[in-house]
Amino acid sequence: MKVELIIPIDSLRGKLRQDGFYFRKYRGQQIVQKCPDRSRHVKTEGEAANQRRFAAQYAGKRRAQ
Repeated sequence: MKVELIIPIDSLRGKLRQDGFYFRKYRGQQIVQKCPDRSRHVKTEGEAANQRRFAAQYAGKRRAQ
C-alpha cells in the first residue's frame, strides 16, 4: 500500500512497532507492507532438501567442519 507521510520525515524504513507492518521505499514511493508470518509455515520435504543442497554447495569451510 502506498503511503504519504504527514509527519516531517522524508522516509521510513523497517518496523516501527511490533504491529505486523514495516515500511520501505520502492521506486521513490513510500510503501507499507504486512510482515510475513513465518511461524505458521510448515517446511515441506522438498524445501528442506533444497536448503540442504544449497548449504552443501555454498557453505564456507568453517560450516562444513
